[in-house]
Amino acid sequence: MRDPDNPVHEELERLPKETLIELIKMYSRNWHTCDGLWFSGVEERYGTDKALEIDVNMWDVSSRLEAKRIKEILAIPDNGGLGAVLQTLNFMSWAAKCAYRVEKMADMALLTVTSCPPQEARLKSGVGLFACRPTFEVGFGNVARIIDPAVKVSCKYCPPGPHPPDSWCQWEFKVDR
Repeated sequence: MRDPDNPVHEELERLPKETLIELIKMYSRNWHTCDGLWFSGVEERYGTDKALEIDVNMWDVSSRLEAKRIKEILAIPDNGGLGAVLQTLNFMSWAAKCAYRVEKMADMALLTVTSCPPQEARLKSGVGLFACRPTFEVGFGNVARIIDPAVKVSCKYCPPGPHPPDSWCQWEFKVDR
């Protein structure tokens, strides 16, 4: 919906599709940067456990808000199914910066993250991995509940637990009707 008092909307509408896609990727990088900066600041001041506790709370709220907004913009119906849950994940703020693959079967899908900018940045800076599993259990679980509560999410593997060298984590999305 265009806001007549916001000239940015008109400028966005004039941009070519390729430029809009690059802007979306840049906004996703910015989202990851902001997420990482606040997490690092809290972690430095209060420790990893407190930072993770706050992170889980942030993801609990933000994932619900974002899933509801995506559902509204894309006109996803209630109980939209596994495909709608996966589609919503593709449009989440973080998604354009991460690399992941989805293997979809009839009533189940595996989402495997092959590039995780936050974990990769932590390794590069020497602070080590953090236990992100509870963050994504909450975030992915909220998306599934909002789009289709029959879709259940479970973690196959996630840091700091062991993971294959070619991926960071893997999540199962399964229809349970």
